[in-house]
Amino acid sequence: MSSLSQYLSSISSRLPSLSSSPNLTTTSAPKILLSALSATLIVLAYRDYRTYMSYGPGGSPHNVIGWFGVRVAMRPFKREMFSTDIYTQKIKEGESTSYLPIEEELGHREGGRPTVGPHIVPQRQLDEFGSKEMQKKLVEEFESFATRNPHAVKLAPSVLELHADAIFVADGLASTFPAQKTRREIAHIHRLKDGSVHVTLAPADCKKVFDAGWGQRHSLSGATVPKAITGRVLELPSEYVLIYAPRTEVEVAFVMEVVKASVKYMTGSEDLR
Repeated sequence: MSSLSQYLSSISSRLPSLSSSPNLTTTSAPKILLSALSATLIVLAYRDYRTYMSYGPGGSPHNVIGWFGVRVAMRPFKREMFSTDIYTQKIKEGESTSYLPIEEELGHREGGRPTVGPHIVPQRQLDEFGSKEMQKKLVEEFESFATRNPHAVKLAPSVLELHADAIFVADGLASTFPAQKTRREIAHIHRLKDGSVHVTLAPADCKKVFDAGWGQRHSLSGATVPKAITGRVLELPSEYVLIYAPRTEVEVAFVMEVVKASVKYMTGSEDLR
């Protein structure tokens, strides 16, 4: 043990100390710190990029340019996503109509809220997915509903999601104010990833859904993104919300009730089948 100590002491005595090596303290140390910081930032950025790419195609380019634009150019427009204060205020101002059951009948989502990715777009869950079978059933119910109600809605490629068909206000019907902001799009399913749904609901129904743990706002809801960033002015209503992916047949039925409530709100049509 003593020979090992002597050996280590002899090595340490030959190493330059920070106090006796001015070049190390004034030049090398900052470079080392900068290199370490740069390496850490690169690792964090790469992990963040991998998360972004894991969502699959969405409303932004599915590449490094899209990731950078979302993280840098769109960041100033990000809004808070969980408060119901804005809906409470609108209800007080007279927008009190609801198209969903009362809270007691609505029920509460089991298991708490899923984790949603940190990026502004695409807005996707990171866990609590439904099975492929449940996602397929939701899509079938979604498309069947549109087919049964051509007087109120139509299926067409989404102008917001860009990679799937969405339900729109039917041709010939006037656009409500929120429908004007979404270019008449009512709802779409995120078919390539988690099976979650974006819809626009009445303020009273937004509050019900949030209180039941079933959804949150899009991070751009209520914001106005200029044309210079997105290619056109993007102005989503504050009632544009994410509904979490259904995991059971009962939850699929619930999500379809939310879609129907959205259609009633966006079209003014109560006669739905």
